[in-house]
Parts: sequence; C-alpha cells; structure tokens
Amino acid sequence: MQCYQLLSPAHVGILGRSRQQAVVVRPACSGQYGDVAEVRRLPLTGLRKRLLQRVDVFVTLTQAIEAELAEFGLGAIPRHRIPNGVDLTLFAPADGDERQALRARLGLPKDRVLCAFVGRLTPQKAPDLLLEAWAMGRWSQAHLVLVGDGPLRSRLEARVPSGPHTGIVTFAGATADVASYLKAADLLVLPSRAEGMSNVILEAMACGLPVVATDVPSNREVLGTDGKAGLLVPPGNPAQLAETISALVASPALRREMGAAARAVVQEQFDLQQVVQRYLALYAELVT
Repeated sequence: MQCYQLLSPAHVGILGRSRQQAVVVRPACSGQYGDVAEVRRLPLTGLRKRLLQRVDVFVTLTQAIEAELAEFGLGAIPRHRIPNGVDLTLFAPADGDERQALRARLGLPKDRVLCAFVGRLTPQKAPDLLLEAWAMGRWSQAHLVLVGDGPLRSRLEARVPSGPHTGIVTFAGATADVASYLKAADLLVLPSRAEGMSNVILEAMACGLPVVATDVPSNREVLGTDGKAGLLVPPGNPAQLAETISALVASPALRREMGAAARAVVQEQFDLQQVVQRYLALYAELVT
C-alpha cells in the first residue's frame, strides 16, 4: 500500500492495512511547508509520530526530506530515493511553428518573450514576489502568464504593475493543459518558498525551457548549482529575481543553451519510464 504525505492518508494506511501488506509512504515536501513541519503543527504530534514509526519504507524525493525524517525520529525506517518523473513525449520542445500556433490558441502574444509561472496561487509558491519583481524590471518586450488558481488570485490581480516599460501580465487560471502553456513559453519562473520536487520544473525542463527558481534544497538538487540548466535565486529576494529574469529575457542564445541542457538532465535522470521501473522493483522487493 502506498500513501502520500505524512498526514491522514498515511495514518489510514497504517491502521487499515492487513498483516500481509507493507506500507510505503512518500513525503511530499520539506521546509516550512513540508510534511514534518505540518505534523509538528497538528494536534497529537506524538501519536502521529508513533504511527509513522510503523511505516515499512519511505520513498524520498530529496536529501532534505531524508534529513527531516531523521531529525523527527524516523531515520531508522528504510528509505528509497525515487524522484518524480516526467512524460518526455507529452512534455517535449515545440518548434517555432508549433509555438506560434499554441500562442494563438491560448490568446498569448506571438512577438514577446513569454515568461510562465505555473502553480497554485498560494503563499508557498510566492506569486506575490514574482509580481513584485515584475514591477522592478523594464519588460516592454516580455509577457508574464500565471497559470493556476488559488486564494491569492484576487489580491494578485489588484496589484499587477502598470507603466510604459512594464510587461503585460495575464492570469490564465487553472487548466488541465499545462503542456501547451509550457511549450508556448520561453522560460519558466518559480519563486517558491519551499518545494518537495517540483513537477512543473521537470515538465518545463522536458519542454526545453530554462528555469529561474528559488535556491531551496529540492530545486538545487534538480537544477544543480552550475547554472547550465537553470538559475537559482535566493528566496524572498524580488530584486535578484528581476535581475535574473531580465538576463534570460535579453538573451535568446542563453535561453536556447540552457533549455537544451535542461532537457538533457530530464532525459538522463527523470524519465517517467525509468521512475516506474524503480517503483516496480521496490514493490517486488517488498512482496518477496
């Protein structure tokens, strides 16, 4: 039985399993919005911890999650590091004609550098910091599209910057067709305050996009620190975020180079077919 997060699904799985079943739990996130932090905030933390000590295996996405499990007293439980995976067929680079066709269908400009944010409009994902950074730049040749919905949307729409040099901002709302927006875009920006292992970063990389993301542990593990596949900025620093976005907006060559490197990283490390095989191997080990 596989459960996600250290919260109610894991508790139900532990209490409801049969004697023959193993329980596999995959925490989702680290940091201030992570699983361990949430368990600490909830009532009955001690009881929850004792239940979690009955887990057979943790599937971990990152070293940071493993460190938090150990610090919380769950370090003796076996761990298997299996990353998130991405469908390399669905999420693939678009050529120029396909990109233009997608932009026309989505109502996005054909002649601007398209910066995409994809995620929930919540404090964790920090779209407020992105708009603050957007207000600092000179974006007459750029366009920002925020794909997703959430409780911050009305406040964000009310604070969209305006002026002669400000790039246009579009709120696309929630969609089941994230791939089309990523294929239409020129780069992804994700200024999250915390992440587990961002699926949208992997999907954008698979589409051949350079990524600007915050320097939190999981993003660092995916993108690396050499700046080849993406650029990391300190969390909560809109000025640095604006400067980094600006560098990519200004350089098509840099975007192409980083996008190609990003696609190569995903092909090597995060191919969904490889991830599935690792899960199947784990399940086979548990039933023998």
